[in-house]
Amino acid sequence: MLLSLPVVSPLLDAAFTGTGVLPEFVLARSGAAARPAEREADFATALGYARSYHAIHGTLAAAIDTVHDGFPLGRWLVQTRRQARQGHLSAATSQALTAIAPWWNPPWPHTWQRTYQQTKLAHHTGQPLPSPLQKWTDRQ
Repeated sequence: MLLSLPVVSPLLDAAFTGTGVLPEFVLARSGAAARPAEREADFATALGYARSYHAIHGTLAAAIDTVHDGFPLGRWLVQTRRQARQGHLSAATSQALTAIAPWWNPPWPHTWQRTYQQTKLAHHTGQPLPSPLQKWTDRQ
């Protein structure tokens, strides 16, 4: 589910109508200093992509280079986790992400979380584990 939010500029909105590009994403990537309302819109947009990704993959343990529907979700999650570790993430932001995936920011390595999710998915769908996942499972 993607969020559609009001845009700061009607010209920007008109320029991207019908292109499939969210104007909020363009604003977020423009490098311009964001005002508080724009940061909230950027967060709401990113949260929409996070929800969509989680609905498909069952996790928010995306690799840093993960791009979901044109949005650099992996990079955004890495930056958001960094903010959380540094104590710069608001409680509301953390709660919103935790509501999507309780383990969005686990204390263990994210590669472990991704591998766990792949193993879990293979198990629940009845697929045989590929050799690397079987070796990982045996080590656990």
